[in-house]
Amino acid sequence: MPKRGKVLRDPHLGPGLLMVEGKQYSFRMEGVWRSDLPAKPGLVVNVEFDRQGNPLVIAPVPQSQLDQEAAELARSRYGARLLLQRWGSTALVRLCIVAMLALAWFFLTAVSIHLPVVGKADLTFWQVLGYLNTGDSLQLLEVSGAPDPGALGFLAILVLVGSTLSSFWKDRRALLGGVLPLSFMLLVAYRIDVSIRTLALQMNGPYAVLQTDPRYGIANVFSLGLGTYISGSLAVYLAVLSARQLMKSRQVREEPTSCSQSLAA
Repeated sequence: MPKRGKVLRDPHLGPGLLMVEGKQYSFRMEGVWRSDLPAKPGLVVNVEFDRQGNPLVIAPVPQSQLDQEAAELARSRYGARLLLQRWGSTALVRLCIVAMLALAWFFLTAVSIHLPVVGKADLTFWQVLGYLNTGDSLQLLEVSGAPDPGALGFLAILVLVGSTLSSFWKDRRALLGGVLPLSFMLLVAYRIDVSIRTLALQMNGPYAVLQTDPRYGIANVFSLGLGTYISGSLAVYLAVLSARQLMKSRQVREEPTSCSQSLAA
């Protein structure tokens, strides 16, 4: 297979000299040079070697091929630089969104529970994960202690970490991490809906008033807090931002071509 090299010394003034992959080889024109174009220093050539590692065939690379290779390299570098600039301009924004989302999950009220006996209880998204992890719907009404989020908490941490992948891993697939928070919140909302439906069937004893007193109907027991609205908005924005970046990354290879055509014109 031919290797790319460069002529270092004019063979008409004595033995010629080639540089191929950092090594120098001497050569003569007779029987080796396969072109009417004279050998001169700086000329780019393709070199084939024999079994002993000596130059066997030397042929200049056509200028048109060199120009094409240079143009392709320039386009690829331009595309990579453009993609890095776009990623870099949104990386900080993405990290800020994820940080605010984490704060909303841990510190802002996601759900408020209004009970006829114990009054009002405010739960963060992280606390809701703990109650959902217990698998007991009635514990949502007990609101005592701080149940361990368990697997749901671990999954929430993975979601937050996964949504920042594109800031460090320059691969288009990493952009899909931006939809993880929204998907996870929809999953939690579904779990809450199932728990509320199950709770409505289990209410008895001290909680029977939730069915008989219209002031404490099951629909009035739970209400969404500020944390849900903020984290939901952030998750939707992050998903839209990731989708837009993914679409732009598909166009980045076409833009350098159109740019080079406009410059040539």
